[in-house]
Amino acid sequence: MAGLNLATLTNKDAYIEKIRAALETATGQQIPAGTVEVGKVKRVSGVSAAPVTFAFAGGQSLTLYVRATADVFKAELNGKVIVLSGDFSNDWKQTFDAAVTGVAKLVRDGQKAKQAENARQKVKIPRAPSQSVTAKIKEVQEQEAQLDQRITEKTAQRDQLKEKLEQARAQIAAVTQ
Repeated sequence: MAGLNLATLTNKDAYIEKIRAALETATGQQIPAGTVEVGKVKRVSGVSAAPVTFAFAGGQSLTLYVRATADVFKAELNGKVIVLSGDFSNDWKQTFDAAVTGVAKLVRDGQKAKQAENARQKVKIPRAPSQSVTAKIKEVQEQEAQLDQRITEKTAQRDQLKEKLEQARAQIAAVTQ
């Protein structure tokens, strides 16, 4: 029985790659390597598991909850819990193949519904800024004028302080002679 360290599990792990390749072959849809996400280890149904999410090219997502014993005990397709016909066991080819076949059938069957759902979604166009460009220009020019005035005031204050410093130095030089 092969074991996994769930804390160090990544999308490049051989077990995850094996599942990704099997699902791609069975579904006929590509799963880009960059779209496989391994989540933090958490307790699910009393078992420590790492959620691994596979994003199919057709827009569907499959989340498998992987245990440290290199098998899957729970799966969600598009956010809904599905029943697995196998357990994606790394040790038993029959249960692995059964799980892949069962999930692939559900993905293929749900693809038409997912495409219809995506077509129904409305795209929200962002609103234009509430201020007109000319109003924004005026506002920025006012801010610039205020900053210029503050610069002038601070420069005058600096010059006064330099004068006082020179007077104090001259007084010290006169006293020390």
